[in-house]
Amino acid sequence: MNRMIKIGRKVKVAGISVLAFLAGASVALAQTQGPQSISFSDPLGGHETFPSVATAVAGFLFWDIALPLCTIMVLVGAFQMMTSAGDPEKFSKGRKTILYAAIGFAIALIAGGVANLIKNVVSGGTG
Repeated sequence: MNRMIKIGRKVKVAGISVLAFLAGASVALAQTQGPQSISFSDPLGGHETFPSVATAVAGFLFWDIALPLCTIMVLVGAFQMMTSAGDPEKFSKGRKTILYAAIGFAIALIAGGVANLIKNVVSGGTG
């Protein structure tokens, strides 16, 4: 029973705090001088249709994520191969890193093609 009283007090304090915040916000908002226009920026960046959003997302994933990540992984694999010091296991690890980077890049290319395919299907083939 004592625990329920403590929880009830916490809920009461939280409720009073929320009401005080809302009352303070309404007073602060009430101090405006006449009508003001509010403008919002477009969160989609001018993309209003699904095909244009899909193209923008695919472009972002390819150019801003996949391409730099693939480049970095190829460099990491090359570094592993160069620093293997004749150890065949380390050299193989570097070669696998480069292979997996190439496979990942190919998957990113295919994903971009699939996004274009979906865009053409949704827009009725008007590209």
